[in-house]
Amino acid sequence: MKNLISFFDRSKGKWISQRTTYELHNKNMSSAQSQMQIKSCNLLSGSTGLASLNWGEIFRQVNHNSYSQDTSKHNDKFNLEFSNQLNNRKLLTLCTVTDPSLINFKTRYGSTTVDETYWFATSKLRLSTSIIKKFDTCVAVSFCSEIKV
Repeated sequence: MKNLISFFDRSKGKWISQRTTYELHNKNMSSAQSQMQIKSCNLLSGSTGLASLNWGEIFRQVNHNSYSQDTSKHNDKFNLEFSNQLNNRKLLTLCTVTDPSLINFKTRYGSTTVDETYWFATSKLRLSTSIIKKFDTCVAVSFCSEIKV
C-alpha cells in the first residue's frame, strides 16, 4: 500500500501528455496531445479515495477497494475502482505496484482487456505503455510520455 500511495503522490500536479497509438487491424497510427491534472481527493475519515484525475472534460476518481484483500500476503497487488464521470460506470482494475516508480493496471470490461504500465523516468517525466486486447488478441498498442509542468 505504501508504494501505491507513493506513486500517486509523485503523480500529483499538472501534466502535458503526448500519446501515440497504433491499431493493428487497419495499421492506423494516431497521435494526440492532452493536459491533465492529478490531485488528492478530499478524503473523509475512513474513505478509500486515492486520487482524482482530470483530462480536459474527463474526470476519474480512483478508489482503493481494501475490504476484499488480504494485504499480509499480497502487499503489491490491489483492486482499484475507477469511477468515470461521463457514464457513471465503475471499472474494477487490478493494480500491481512493487516499486514507488512503477505501476501496472489491468482492466477488463466485457471481452476487452487493457494492460497499462506507468513509470517515472525522472521526477518530471512519466512514461506509459498500453496494450489493448479483444478476445485475448492484441488490437492496439500505445506509448505515452507525460511532462510535469
